Amino acid sequence: MPGLILHSGATMSCAHQGSANPPAPAQQRVLVGTQPVATTADTFLVLGCGFPAASLGAPPCTSIRWTQTSTRLLVNGLPVLLQPTPPPSCGAGVGVGTPPSPPMVQAMQLRVRGT
Repeated sequence: MPGLILHSGATMSCAHQGSANPPAPAQQRVLVGTQPVATTADTFLVLGCGFPAASLGAPPCTSIRWTQTSTRLLVNGLPVLLQPTPPPSCGAGVGVGTPPSPPMVQAMQLRVRGT
């Protein structure tokens, strides 16, 4: 499935408005604009998840696992992460927490697409 290539400078959050960004890009050589391309090696950590049931003992979102990857574009042998629709929109990933929910992508590059 085609989509926009996700990069490490994309602005996103969990479904409960916690900010989610990779701590450091896994690779620095392949860029989109001036930002490193995100691959399956990147971990998106969530900070400040506002899940209301967290006060009742339910775990908040801790990270995001991206589900849509490129089948044709590889960086260092790893698939590139793809975002199916332009932001602001739901991301093609799953928040790791209870309940699992899709992340929200607020800003990212809009020029380069992949499949």
